[in-house]
Amino acid sequence: MRPFAADFAYAGAAEAAPARMRVRALAIGVFALLLLLAGRAVQLAFSGDPLARTRAAAALSIPRADIVDRNGALLATTVRAYALTATPALVWNAEETADALRTLFPRMDRATIVRRLTDRSRDSIFLRRGLSDEERARVLALGLAGVGFQAEDKRVYPNGSMAAHVLGFTDVDLNPLAGIERGLDEAIRAGGQAGQALALTLDVRVQYALESELDAAARAAGAKGGAGIILDGRSGETLALASWPGFDPNNAGDAAAIARRDRVAGDVHELGSTIKPFTLAMALEEELTQVEELFDLSQPLDIDGHIVEDHEPIAGMVTLRDILARSSNIGAARLALRLGGARQRAYLERLGFSRPAQLQVGRNQSPIAPAARGRRDVAGLGFGYGLAATPVSLASAYTVFVNGGARVAPTLVARSSDEPMQRTQVFSAETTRQVLGYLRAVVTEGTGRAADVPGLAVAGKTGTAEKLRNAEEGYDEARNFSSFAGVFPASDPRYVIVLALDDVGHGEAGGAVAAPAVARTLRRIAPMLGLRVTPQTR
Repeated sequence: MRPFAADFAYAGAAEAAPARMRVRALAIGVFALLLLLAGRAVQLAFSGDPLARTRAAAALSIPRADIVDRNGALLATTVRAYALTATPALVWNAEETADALRTLFPRMDRATIVRRLTDRSRDSIFLRRGLSDEERARVLALGLAGVGFQAEDKRVYPNGSMAAHVLGFTDVDLNPLAGIERGLDEAIRAGGQAGQALALTLDVRVQYALESELDAAARAAGAKGGAGIILDGRSGETLALASWPGFDPNNAGDAAAIARRDRVAGDVHELGSTIKPFTLAMALEEELTQVEELFDLSQPLDIDGHIVEDHEPIAGMVTLRDILARSSNIGAARLALRLGGARQRAYLERLGFSRPAQLQVGRNQSPIAPAARGRRDVAGLGFGYGLAATPVSLASAYTVFVNGGARVAPTLVARSSDEPMQRTQVFSAETTRQVLGYLRAVVTEGTGRAADVPGLAVAGKTGTAEKLRNAEEGYDEARNFSSFAGVFPASDPRYVIVLALDDVGHGEAGGAVAAPAVARTLRRIAPMLGLRVTPQTR
């Protein structure tokens, strides 16, 4: 038995040797793999994964950047969406497919769907763009043969109609069509590639307050349109910009053209008495009148057969302060005639009324400012007729009362700290200080009393301009463009507000319809701007 046992032991040892070698080789391989993984972990700890960085960069890069307000609130963004497509050759029954799709999208035209689904000359067709994840899931649940999807990007405005005219909108292929989307298209695309949002100067809190009060005022007055703008007059930064009626930019194609109309930078109107403060300032600046001068405005003014009258006759001798507080057409016309056409035109140009504003909304309407041919034209310009401009141009002109006589252009993009402020000096600081006092009197005892907010010291001017029927028929007393333009607080002016209602009826003057809306707006936004007002008492 021993020889047999010895042979067995030898054979076992011979078989075990290769097994041990395989174990050793496996152990060495595992050890080498662990060393490689450990080295890679150390490398990643210090340098990061370049592929991960590439993927992250790709994820951040989008066709159009987010748009946010001055505090970072989201105004516009780009999200993943889907295009509903079909392969006609794979569609079993075009009629049944069309009927099924219309249960989800009833506005789709059945005849058009059927025609396109039966067009076998096309390999693939688009049926609808911009579907959400939920809509895609509902289509999938229908189980329609030949119907598919293509991933795409969609522009979304999460606040709906708020700031719609500022933001504008794009088409389904993200091409800009209006507003900031168009005016700052290049910057928005660059921001998308860099993964950086575009910040506007808007404050959504101020924007919401302005839109709400403009909407209420327009409805109450039966207006056909409305516009409002609030500026930081020192920097020109636009805090709020509103047009009425509004629309939802998420469904811009469904909105009427009149609702998409930008009435702040895109509409021009004769501005009425809101121009009168500049006429007084021109006369004072040119030393054609003095603060102490007294005027007799009791009789209408005959200018080459054209009669200028005041809405409410003014008896007795009055001052420059009274001319503005009581909104005298006669007084403003007489001062304009002293000034003359050439000097008047030069001032209007420096005030920004001879060229379009440069607000970044894609389109700024040019003013209509025909050359004054005679005394009648010069007088008319003096009290607000013969010059049609946009509300944003008017707001820009009123910044002279904030900056010691210098005009600042409005902007929707914050200026960098090292960017020089461009100012156009129009009047001296002394002249603007004097006229600012008159504008305060308009609100405390004149036509703008309804704009007064105790504790805020509002200064401004009402405006009521009759709308022109046509050159032959003249002006229509039953249709007015009624407005208020002003600055606040008058004790340390900083902010500018313009609010206007278009096509309101006879008697709906700026002091009756625009001024109260301004007061309500300022009461709401004052705390947002760090200003205190006197609480209302019942």
